[in-house]
Amino acid sequence: MNLYVYLQGGLGNQMFQYAAGVSALKEYPQFSDLRLDTSFYNTQERKVIVNGLTGRGYDLDVFNITYNKCEEAPEGETMLEGWFQNISEFANVENLIRNEFTFNVDFSNATKEVEKKIFEAEHSISIHIRRGDYINNPTANSHHGVLEKSYYDETIRMMDSMYTNPHYFIFSEDVEWCKENIRAKGEVTIIGSECNDVKDSGHLYLMTKCENHVLANSSFSWWGAFLGKSKFTIGPKKWLADGSGSDIMLQEWIKI
Repeated sequence: MNLYVYLQGGLGNQMFQYAAGVSALKEYPQFSDLRLDTSFYNTQERKVIVNGLTGRGYDLDVFNITYNKCEEAPEGETMLEGWFQNISEFANVENLIRNEFTFNVDFSNATKEVEKKIFEAEHSISIHIRRGDYINNPTANSHHGVLEKSYYDETIRMMDSMYTNPHYFIFSEDVEWCKENIRAKGEVTIIGSECNDVKDSGHLYLMTKCENHVLANSSFSWWGAFLGKSKFTIGPKKWLADGSGSDIMLQEWIKI
């Protein structure tokens, strides 16, 4: 019997949904296979905002996932639908999920060059600055909000106090804002679209290579820290615009 999971949202969201599906497959032996329902994306154009929805597409094919069959769930089949944004949703298969989310992408030379710089850094720190549709899409803005400069100033201050020679790797679609607003005592490398050529996976891949992480209020950077087995992680206690949602973060991560 097949178990279907309804995919929606961007890459980070799809990863949580897939993880919940793998967890359920492990938990309930009556299901023999996991199928991915991607019908949510049928009428969307990637990154085009329509009726408050930022267009996305199926992105899990950037990974070496086991359950990669995509089909719309037939009527009457069992379907998982939700966001599942907590490690408790897949704690029973945590190590398996880490193995599932390994990349099958031949990344660009620009991405490989940044990866080399990360490996050469004494202390690499990933900082994700999510702006884009959080600003341009009023619906996304009202739900998620945008983290203020003061948040990033405080996280950098904390990292600066911990390390004598930090190297900050800034991941953002708003490079100009980062150039104007991010200041640190250590070296700063800002990474834009040149390293994000395959379904936005380049940034996530590089985040996983960093030693420490500063999260945006985004599932994307959550996975960067989680898959990278982050040494020290800071995230916002105000995850959503209404102040809720910070329970997404792991217990050992710092909330500010």
